[in-house]
Amino acid sequence: MQSSQEPSKGLNILCIDGGGVRGLSSLIILREIMRRIQAIQGRENIHPYEHFDVIAGTGTGGSVNVASHIAPAYPAMVCSISACMLGRLRMPVDKAIEKYAKLVEEVFKDKKISGVPMYKGTKLQEVLKTMISEATGADAEMMMEDQSSNPCKTMVFAMARHNLNAGLPVIFRTYPVTTNSGPNCTICEALRATLAHPDLFKGIDVTDCSVPQSFVGGDIGCSNPLAHVLSEVERVWPTRKVTSIISLGAGHTRTIKMPNPSWWQRTQDVIVMKDMATDSERVAEEMSMRFQRTSGVYFRFNVDQGMQDMNHGSWERLAEAMQHAKGYLQKNKTSQMLEEAVRISMGRYSAVTTKHVAGQISGVSETAKPLVDFKRCPPPTKFYTGRTDENAQVIACITGDHKRRVCVVYGLGGVGKTQLALNVIEQTWDQWAHIIYVDASSEEAIEKAFKEFGAAKNTGDTPKDVVNWLESCKERWLVIFDNVDTPSTDLQRYIPARGGGSVLITTRLPDLARLSEGPGSVCHLSSMSLTDGAALLLKITSMRNQCLSDSDVKAAEELELGGLALAIVHAGAYIAHSPGMTITRYHNLLLSERRRMLDEYNELPKTAKLDEGGNTVYTTWRICYDQLKPESRKLLWLIAYLHYDGISEELFKRAATMSHSKSYPLPLSDIELQAHNYVIEYLSTFLDADGNWDAVRFMRPMSDLTSYSLIDYDRTNHTYRAHILVHDWAKTVVEHRSELAIECSVSLVFLSISDKDDAASLSFERQLGLHVTSVLALHPKIGGNHGYYFGEIYQLNGQWGEQLKVLEPLAEVFTQALGRDHPDTLDFMTSLALTYSRLGRYDKAEQLQVQIADAGKQILGDEHPNTLTFMNNLAMTYSRLSQYKKAEQLQVQVLDAQKRALGDEHPETLTSMNNLATIYLDLGQYDKADQLQVHVVDPSKRVLGDEHPDTLRSMNNLAMTYFYLGRYDEAEQLQVQVLDARKRILGVEHPDIQRSMNNLALTYSALGRWDEAAKLYHKSIAILEQTLGDEHPLTQKCRQNLLNMNKKRQA
Repeated sequence: MQSSQEPSKGLNILCIDGGGVRGLSSLIILREIMRRIQAIQGRENIHPYEHFDVIAGTGTGGSVNVASHIAPAYPAMVCSISACMLGRLRMPVDKAIEKYAKLVEEVFKDKKISGVPMYKGTKLQEVLKTMISEATGADAEMMMEDQSSNPCKTMVFAMARHNLNAGLPVIFRTYPVTTNSGPNCTICEALRATLAHPDLFKGIDVTDCSVPQSFVGGDIGCSNPLAHVLSEVERVWPTRKVTSIISLGAGHTRTIKMPNPSWWQRTQDVIVMKDMATDSERVAEEMSMRFQRTSGVYFRFNVDQGMQDMNHGSWERLAEAMQHAKGYLQKNKTSQMLEEAVRISMGRYSAVTTKHVAGQISGVSETAKPLVDFKRCPPPTKFYTGRTDENAQVIACITGDHKRRVCVVYGLGGVGKTQLALNVIEQTWDQWAHIIYVDASSEEAIEKAFKEFGAAKNTGDTPKDVVNWLESCKERWLVIFDNVDTPSTDLQRYIPARGGGSVLITTRLPDLARLSEGPGSVCHLSSMSLTDGAALLLKITSMRNQCLSDSDVKAAEELELGGLALAIVHAGAYIAHSPGMTITRYHNLLLSERRRMLDEYNELPKTAKLDEGGNTVYTTWRICYDQLKPESRKLLWLIAYLHYDGISEELFKRAATMSHSKSYPLPLSDIELQAHNYVIEYLSTFLDADGNWDAVRFMRPMSDLTSYSLIDYDRTNHTYRAHILVHDWAKTVVEHRSELAIECSVSLVFLSISDKDDAASLSFERQLGLHVTSVLALHPKIGGNHGYYFGEIYQLNGQWGEQLKVLEPLAEVFTQALGRDHPDTLDFMTSLALTYSRLGRYDKAEQLQVQIADAGKQILGDEHPNTLTFMNNLAMTYSRLSQYKKAEQLQVQVLDAQKRALGDEHPETLTSMNNLATIYLDLGQYDKADQLQVHVVDPSKRVLGDEHPDTLRSMNNLAMTYFYLGRYDEAEQLQVQVLDARKRILGVEHPDIQRSMNNLALTYSALGRWDEAAKLYHKSIAILEQTLGDEHPLTQKCRQNLLNMNKKRQA
């Protein structure tokens, strides 16, 4: 389906230049693009209108070269016609090439001896009507069409005869717009208007609302319409993102030489084409500049050799134009760019906003966040100062000789290692085709960054895939591992062993210098010099155009901050922010605070201590902290025990708005109650009188924290982040005892978790994984109230082993506190049993589920919804234990009862129907499974949504039914859809994704597509061995399927 119908996906835009016989080259290039797309998708007959959301062109297009000795040139030709053929008339590329050649021959073979226009408009109209009639059945077919049947939007451009000075073309569209709409006319009229250059064809009047409008073609200032196309895209889709922009030229030109005037030479056509060429190349250059800092979005293809020497005044030279285009496609650089363009456009990932592509935003600061959260490299601070020698050393190391280098920058935390790395990236930006910025504070964070890059760039699903891709990549790349501060991190396995790129590491650990490779590859970053430190402070404090006194300049030179860049930045931010504060006064305050802070320094952990006693960043941070408003301090306390990154406003919003609707299954302990009341009281300050979230109130303390640089806002990912040292330090200023402080953060996360399972809630809760891990690391013996919900966060992320670690110790807690048969105990035990089942421990799951089902019948009744759920889970466990008849009998009983009690389309009923269909598959009763599953998928989409986990599960099962029925094409189509959706929603390591990959591999194997199947099997097995282990049933199943396929392949 078209991306324009799926707002979560990026848009693909195609814009075609013209160029006489050379214009054929753009269609040849497009044919190669479509062939590569078809090869990757494994199916034929994928047409441009199915792949692109926008296809655009204008006028007679293109440019032309004429030397003084060459006969008069025929006009450049018809990107507008190409756009209409491909988009509005839905032609395949081969058909468009055929029609293009025929049109060029028939329209431009006869040229008038003298006078203007030079060509016959009647002949053009005749040929156009024939082409349109053959494609649509009617030569008067309207330009505008029903978008439900063809969501691809086609646009062509023309200039209004009486408004040429405005320089703005009129757009003839195939889709409706609410403002500045073009004439509603036939396809033929639109094409006549866009081709009606006054020197080439007679102008045309198009009647719109009974008023005739005259047009003179779209070439005048618009031979390359891409800038106008991108503005239109932003107007049509103001909130959407763009994946790719493919601009197809018609061949580079050489300098146009004017022929000597004589009676037979037609210099007018040369002048016309020269203007068009200048305009087309100017726009191409502007687009190149617009996207120079945004790689992988704008692709310009233009045949660079052979075309400039053609005498394109003759249509007989189409074959020659085709050969030059094919030669261009065979070049290695062209092939690589084609491969990149195809890969990116097929991925449909969001790269930039439509506002960006329309030129409303400079640079890349507002590039859109991808659906798979690929974190972009942040820019260096605008106050970066000094470090000239270190910058030169690192740049020389990573760029020298274009060989792979590994540069290690190590030093004290807060000394400026990250900013040095970012400044180096800024200075060398244009030397890299790919830049991967990795928060390397933990191995989990490294894995996450690599997986997100792989998903965003379609390079693979695992970190190993990304490493392999970098090793084979022919382009220059740079990987930055920032803040590698955990000694146990095995960084070596994430460093490519070869390839044309470099690696830059920042760390507090000197031992990592052993990873360095190349001259000058170890940089020990010590404190800033007094001169550089003072310059940095003066630069920051003068940002509000304050006039600094001589005493301030002297105080800046004497300020004792140990030369730590982070401390200096904070001091400068504090001075600049505080009215009446000067550097001199700040210096005096620092001196008066030093003794107390030195005493506290002795209590700090070893990892936070500095080499030079007394000169600690904590001094500066404490002064900033004392200036915070009370509500800002409390916010910092809560942040201190979360994960330092990915702190979203949504976390606090959900906790605040749901705080009074939350219920606890177990009695609260004293500390839990105290923390609960404290957090609710604090969060209530961000609610208005009606209990609604007040974003402005929340922004006040957040702005207070950011103004002192205690936290930063990540504009790319729309989250807050505390520097690691600040995050560690913040724990020391919390005014609660540590046990209560941790419990408050635990309560905050707990309150943000909803009981709903709608798509928005599930998406948010999957992002809580790092925060849950962070608080559990500090509070491993978490209580049952919070542990149950935190286990569910792990379940959503497919981290079933972690879920079991949380739940298992709590089983006895629930039993003792509530009794074995209490409904809340049964719910908890159900979650525990399902965890056993997901981990493949079916015997243990069965034992527990039998007890739960029996208790449910006794306490709640045989047909209570909860009892039926218990029985449903037990039936599925029977099925996994191969007790299929027993499973079928129980599942039928449950389904009948649910239909009576809940209705046919209740989510629980749909789940049972899906489960029963799965049992039928296990029994080999494929027709019964098919009949049941077709009644599950559509209601699930209506009730739960297209991408709800249960909907995707039912679609996955239906696809397997198709497989067993031998309907492999239908199975593949549905399996690809499910796999793509799961990758977007769940992340590449979730077991459900590996299950989908296994199922798709089965289908590929049945279709004889062995290599594709093997690739999926190997990828899935590698991930499963790492996440679930060798003995998990799913791992064994994938391994067995691979073995079976290889035997079949060799037979």
